[in-house]
Order: sequence, then structure tokens, then C-alpha cells
Amino acid sequence: MNSFAAHFESILRERSKNLTALAKKAGISRPSLYDLINGKNLPRTITLENLIAALDLSEKSAQILRDEHRSERLRTTRKEQEKLHKEKKSFLSQVSEALLRKGHEISLPKDTTGPDLVLRSGSLRIPLLVTPAITDHPSTLGHLLAAMHNLSASRGYACVPKLLPADRAHLTLYAKHGVKILTQKNLLREIN
Repeated sequence: MNSFAAHFESILRERSKNLTALAKKAGISRPSLYDLINGKNLPRTITLENLIAALDLSEKSAQILRDEHRSERLRTTRKEQEKLHKEKKSFLSQVSEALLRKGHEISLPKDTTGPDLVLRSGSLRIPLLVTPAITDHPSTLGHLLAAMHNLSASRGYACVPKLLPADRAHLTLYAKHGVKILTQKNLLREIN
């Protein structure tokens, strides 16, 4: 089951709606609704919006569900992955330039599966993952922890353009392990 399906299922359990009535109100078939709940399919954007309206979700709950949907699409759709890769390349360049302008030393890591950059401060090496969107929080945290271990670092950073509600929900878990999710602006403040 994917993260979108798990979150969607938890919303349905809270709301305890009649699934047949919900499917009808959202304009989809009951089997299609079950496929969404079981993680077999992801809804199209219009279907997602119809489900949000049918469930009468608060704006906050709706946004969290949209973020989960977007994350899952980024992880599973080739077109979305290519788009994410282009955005990542551009954002990585932007963050690198900003760090260099502020006089920070950065280097590229030896391992291509780990962080995108390594911040250098004297003998300290700090892993930095730069991404336009965190699509899989457990995996992201795992990569950063592995890099921190390899670099003997006590902290690490994940840099995103904007903190999403899904990111905020994981802040305490990351902090527990010495990792922070920061925007570019906050990253520059943090390391000064």
C-alpha cells in the first residue's frame, strides 16, 4: 500500500462514510474506489478533487491528501520523475550558488546514492540533500543517516524550496536523529 492509499484509508475510517454513497457522490465506480483504497491505482487530479469535495474535508486535510497524492505520483510516474529531476537539478544549482556566495565550502560526495552536497567547515563534513520535494520520508532520512555515519557527522540537512504539511509532520522524527528539513533561506541562516 502506498502512502496516499494509507492516508486516504485513514480519512475514510475517521469519516465512516458509506463507500457506495461516497463513490457515487465523487462520480467514480465502487470498484475504482476500492482500488484507490488498496493502493492499486492513483486517482487523476479531478477525481481527487471530487473525492475531497465528497468527503467535505477541511482545507488542511485536503492539502495533506493532495501532497500525499503528488508525492506518490512523483515516485511512480515516469513523466513526473523526469520533471522532478529537472527541478532538482535547477534547485541544486541555485542552492550551491547561494552557499558559495556566502563563502561556504561545499563538495560533491563520493557516493551517488547519498546526499547531493557535503558542507565543509574545518574538519566537519555535513551531508546536505537538496530536493524540490521529499517523496519518501523514510528513505530520505535513511540516506541522510547513512551519509552522516560515513562522514562521522552529528547533523545533516534536507533542503526544500517550501515546507509542505507532509514535511512538517516528519520534523520531530528527523530532529530526533540530528537532521533538519529546511528551506534554502533557513538553511543559510542555520549554517552561518
